[in-house]
Amino acid sequence: MQFLSDLYVLSEAKNKAKDLSILPEDVIKEIKKNIRDGAKDLDYEWANALEMVQQAFKIAGVERPTPSEKDAWKQYEELLQYGVNEMADSRGHDNSWRMSSTVFREAMEKRIKVRVYEVSDKFATGHTVEAKNMEEIIEMIRKQAGQKSFDMDVVGDPENGECVCKFSYQGIQRPYQVKLQRL
Repeated sequence: MQFLSDLYVLSEAKNKAKDLSILPEDVIKEIKKNIRDGAKDLDYEWANALEMVQQAFKIAGVERPTPSEKDAWKQYEELLQYGVNEMADSRGHDNSWRMSSTVFREAMEKRIKVRVYEVSDKFATGHTVEAKNMEEIIEMIRKQAGQKSFDMDVVGDPENGECVCKFSYQGIQRPYQVKLQRL
């Protein structure tokens, strides 16, 4: 039993020893310089700060740590935060390097609900869609009509919340129209 106890004490002492994966201060300074340079290079479009920090490690010839290397991972997290701060200082807080900003902005934009009625001489269907405005829906319909070589006229005022899209082919009116009504 004494042998197992001694083995446990030795393994605990080893775990408490200084983590050899910690980067020396001069290497940290080099990586920070690479991060600063990368953030200031406005010609390069970084997807995000993580991509830039990973490149900084690569340029310095240093492997990124794994989460199991506790102290080295903490250094890596601090360098990521440094990278975010440098990107924000050099490129602004609301720029293309912030992947989430556009997603959140789009989610926060006000959307309207529009009832779309497709009417022909043989059928009529309706469904509700969401869009930024009526013009967005009209442009989507116009694009689809153009792909099929149809001309489209908009009758009514989209600003008032109601209009009809009529279609023609080589000057001949088609028996199909799309009615839009803002809800």
